[in-house]
Amino acid sequence: MTEIASLVLYAADVRSLLLTIAPSIDLEDEVHDEGPVHFAAEVGPVHFAIYAAERPGRAQGRRDGGSCFPGFWVDSLDQVAEALAGVGARTLTEHEEMPWGCRIVTEDPDGRAVEINQRGHCPGL
Repeated sequence: MTEIASLVLYAADVRSLLLTIAPSIDLEDEVHDEGPVHFAAEVGPVHFAIYAAERPGRAQGRRDGGSCFPGFWVDSLDQVAEALAGVGARTLTEHEEMPWGCRIVTEDPDGRAVEINQRGHCPGL
């Protein structure tokens, strides 16, 4: 059996990324051996980490080769959407019903598309 072990993102501005991509994830400072301090948390069975990028840059388009499209389940899509609006995050896809629940897609400060999902959010699901 194969499982996802980790999701590691590099950010030009870590604090802005924390406000945008992880408003409902309780990230803590972490360091491995002599590596750099970064932010990390266990999100279900997946180790999620955010490191400061060595060089600034911008992610490619949402569906371009080499792009990354992380998605998260949250308890309240409405609260996360409100938090994202509060920090001026760019919305790529407004609230929509999907077969698995409801979602919004936002853009993080480094240009990555990020999917925020909630199970059972909409009445029909």
